Amino acid sequence: MATLIAELISGGVDVIKAVPPDQMDVINKSGRARTSVAPILRTAIIQLDQAGRSGPNPFTDRRVRQAANLAADVDAVIKHVLNGLGDRVATAINPMAFGYDPSLKPFRQDLARARKLLAEAGYPNGFDVRFRTGPPIVEPAVQQTSEAISADLAQAGIRVHQNYIGPVFEWSWGYYSVFDADAILYDVFKCGEPYSYYCNKELDDLIQAGRSTLDQKKRVEIYAKAQRLLFDDAAYLYKWGLRGVWGISNRVEYEAPRDEIDRMFVARPRGQ
Repeated sequence: MATLIAELISGGVDVIKAVPPDQMDVINKSGRARTSVAPILRTAIIQLDQAGRSGPNPFTDRRVRQAANLAADVDAVIKHVLNGLGDRVATAINPMAFGYDPSLKPFRQDLARARKLLAEAGYPNGFDVRFRTGPPIVEPAVQQTSEAISADLAQAGIRVHQNYIGPVFEWSWGYYSVFDADAILYDVFKCGEPYSYYCNKELDDLIQAGRSTLDQKKRVEIYAKAQRLLFDDAAYLYKWGLRGVWGISNRVEYEAPRDEIDRMFVARPRGQ
């Protein structure tokens, strides 16, 4: 995400404006500052209310959730809207988290298959649904990426209408800066948790098993099973692992942190 440009001045820090990712060239050509980019431990998803917490809705049907994932051309959104500042994921597990399974490949856009699944689910003409959207507080360009994904969904027949309530909504998770799959699975996927709109007892058992052993090999195997389950069940609409963009004064030595935590005490005058 775009974050603050900090400039070390007379022993203190002068905070300048936040800069969006699409202005990286402006910063780098300014002669006064540069950008530092790093993958960060935050995954962006669109939550689909599989658990029915908002009431009856089409996304309680797995075929509809699969159709949503097949309708969205997420790779194109990363390339053309985020300027490449995202790393495609097959589920919500971040590539930097312990337990990430690189062998699981993400959904690819397939509109014909998406329409077929909707028809099988009882929506041959598609359906209208409210999409809860908000300002780009944490996730960069979220309004633009949501509009692009909404346009893709409409091609398959899922006509989303942006609103402040609904069974579809933007979400990202930073893992509490803990580089472990459990740091998202428990809070965002376990039945009954405040941030979870998904409920699957089989996944709950895997989550519990993963946090009940210190055997790293076993945990890797457990989380591989969990990711396969989440992929096959299309729990949410999976987007990307974010990349952070920091604007840094040329007078300061500093690198973009991968856990989103700025530690200004490590910044130092450049050249020293």
